[in-house]
Amino acid sequence: MSGCTSSCCCSVDKSADVKNTLETWLKTVGSGSAEAVTKLYADEAVLLPTLQGKVCDTAASRLDYFKHFTAKIPQGKIDEIRSRVLGDIAINSGHYTFTFKDGTSAAARFSFVYKKTPQGWMIIDHHSSLVPAGH
Repeated sequence: MSGCTSSCCCSVDKSADVKNTLETWLKTVGSGSAEAVTKLYADEAVLLPTLQGKVCDTAASRLDYFKHFTAKIPQGKIDEIRSRVLGDIAINSGHYTFTFKDGTSAAARFSFVYKKTPQGWMIIDHHSSLVPAGH
């Protein structure tokens, strides 16, 4: 589902490419490799993680968070997504659900901001928070 409503800023092909970038992130998180996940983030990226209250704005802090998160063997599924491409910046926003190896799950809201680089879309900002109870 694309959230693009204007032909001036994005196209279906570019939006699909950005959605695929999120799918790659979900698969990488599910692989269990924290190192592989952190390679999807630009050096200056800021992460506001789902299951931790502190800001992760260094490669070391993102790696530390993802070591704990990927150890849970999360399997993520996109429930709803809006993708927008604005030149060399793109955004994915929506809801996803993670199911963990212990059978628990977490429904969360997300926003990913990407910058187009020679290596592809790199995450420069990522905010994820649990969906409030009762919603």
